[in-house]
Amino acid sequence: MRVSSSRVRSEMCALLLMLMSCVSVVQADDPRPSISVSGSARVMVTPDLAIINASVTSRFATLDEAVAHNQKSSEQATGYFKEMQIEPKYIQASRITIQPIWPERDDRNRPPVAVEDLFKQSQPIGYQASREFQVTLVDLNKFEQIYAGMIKNGVNSVNGVFFTTSQLREHRDAARIQAVRAAREKATAMAKELDAKLLSVKSIQEAGEPRGMYNMMQNTNAAVFTPSDDGVERVLAPGQIEVTANVNVEFYLRGESLDD
Repeated sequence: MRVSSSRVRSEMCALLLMLMSCVSVVQADDPRPSISVSGSARVMVTPDLAIINASVTSRFATLDEAVAHNQKSSEQATGYFKEMQIEPKYIQASRITIQPIWPERDDRNRPPVAVEDLFKQSQPIGYQASREFQVTLVDLNKFEQIYAGMIKNGVNSVNGVFFTTSQLREHRDAARIQAVRAAREKATAMAKELDAKLLSVKSIQEAGEPRGMYNMMQNTNAAVFTPSDDGVERVLAPGQIEVTANVNVEFYLRGESLDD
């Protein structure tokens, strides 16, 4: 007797669901004593990378003027980055985006107008063309010069400046290990007060998103602008960034007083 493949698949799915439900019940009804703790760690690292998010925005009465000006300014900015010997792989540029500029309207207490006049008032008064740039600096000694120079070479808005490290993965791994160690030390101390000992790990998971980047635009207290003798404001980058990790760990416990 031949059994259809669809019937076999259905029976296998039903069996799998039954096994999964059994496992869930066992985990939920686990009578063994356990302790749940959290652990966190922070590794201080000197940044060696800076990421600048900038934009070139052009606003003109006609669409052609806005596009032409934005193209010229974007080429000027790109040329400046190349002049500063920033490798092309560290320069990311978005496609141009265009949107109309609408007049501000206040409809309060406005007398009725004809449909033709209303249509005329709904026409855009201009157009805005924008292009986004993300520039990664691997030489922080050039940060101040490039940060100030890009404003003079096409860029008219800096949306964010982030400091990070090229060894972020390694530092995050180190922070996770320290967080796990902190969780174990906390659990050991708490269990000792109950005359118990840690037996084994029941579960472990990372909590939250590990951090390893410093946003200069949101931390103005640490990013100080100071005037120099030539009248140009210079930016002092932060000395160190925090690479953090947080974990939640649950341990099984062993102790006679807990089993009574």
